[in-house]
Amino acid sequence: MPAGHDLQENGTFSKIEYATRRIERFALQEMARSILREMVERNGKMTYVHQVRNCLRAKITKKKGVTLFYNVEREQANFGNLQRCYSVWNCPICSMTITEGRRTELKKGLANWIDMGGHAYLVTFTNSHHRGDCLDGLLQGQKKAFKKFWEKTKVVKMLKRLGYQGRIVATEVTWGEQNGWHPHYHMIFFFDHQIDANGLQSYLALEWQDACTKAGLKAPDLIHGVDVRNGTYAAKYVSKWGLEEEVTKGHLKKGLNGSLTPFDLLRGCSTNNHYKALFKEFADVFKGKQQLVWSKGLKDLLGIKQVTDEQLIEETEKTSIEIRELGDLIWELILKYQKRAHVLQLVEQDYQNGTNSLYDFIDGLAQIHAGEMITNSRN
Repeated sequence: MPAGHDLQENGTFSKIEYATRRIERFALQEMARSILREMVERNGKMTYVHQVRNCLRAKITKKKGVTLFYNVEREQANFGNLQRCYSVWNCPICSMTITEGRRTELKKGLANWIDMGGHAYLVTFTNSHHRGDCLDGLLQGQKKAFKKFWEKTKVVKMLKRLGYQGRIVATEVTWGEQNGWHPHYHMIFFFDHQIDANGLQSYLALEWQDACTKAGLKAPDLIHGVDVRNGTYAAKYVSKWGLEEEVTKGHLKKGLNGSLTPFDLLRGCSTNNHYKALFKEFADVFKGKQQLVWSKGLKDLLGIKQVTDEQLIEETEKTSIEIRELGDLIWELILKYQKRAHVLQLVEQDYQNGTNSLYDFIDGLAQIHAGEMITNSRN
């Protein structure tokens, strides 16, 4: 599927829809930048805590201009010589590319396992929580609970008897007016033969409840604490994980039943200062955390190569054609008027249609800027 398009329900691709969503991603990134302003001193220099502040804005090599590229296979334009934050948590732009790459890995790994005669199950873990519980406290408690859970000898022995081979863990979090933060975990368990999903759920629910209690968490009930679904649900989860906002899994998706994902909070920040505080809390707590974790040896077992988030993003530039280089003054104007998404759209249109609309646009920006300077000098 070309990454420059958006897949619709009827299987066709809409360039207009993709362009609209790209505009939103850049707008959301601007909002994230306006919230995450904190700086710290590192090696004698002041730097931003969250690198989304510089993502696709600050140059990598100062002596070189910002480069415009076009990927023929994806039919998508992109920037070169710009810093990236590689954050799946607070950068809508980096997150889109990384999560789509991880979805492809998940899909391939699951297919390989099924081809080998294995079986996969989607297992969800959660615990009771209430509004007022701080996000960091919940995560620390869950971390402690999982440590106790996986160290249980009877859990390890039971899974081994069932032919358990490993798991993939995806961390998700939502926020709701009634119950506050709700961090939870979707896991894909891999077994070498078919098992009784209901039996596994009943057993894990009891052991998870005990682990939560011992970790000092509010214990979940035996019905909602653990949910086990068969391979059909695991495949559906994988097929959706990593796609764009409305259909993705994880923090990118739209919340359900009144719950808000972190990017939902970001969307509402322009009119709700409380959402700003919540998003900053989320960004600070999740900084440096992994979104997807594969158990040791599972990628080798499923035939999946080790690829970093940085490599997933940089791969796009390797297969792109260089269109032109932008001078510093032009780039400053593009940033000033918040036209990065528009520039990429013009590059795509010019390449596909043989036009020169980008040149006209840059000339128009320069004229607007010159007019503003004249007006300001007179006031």
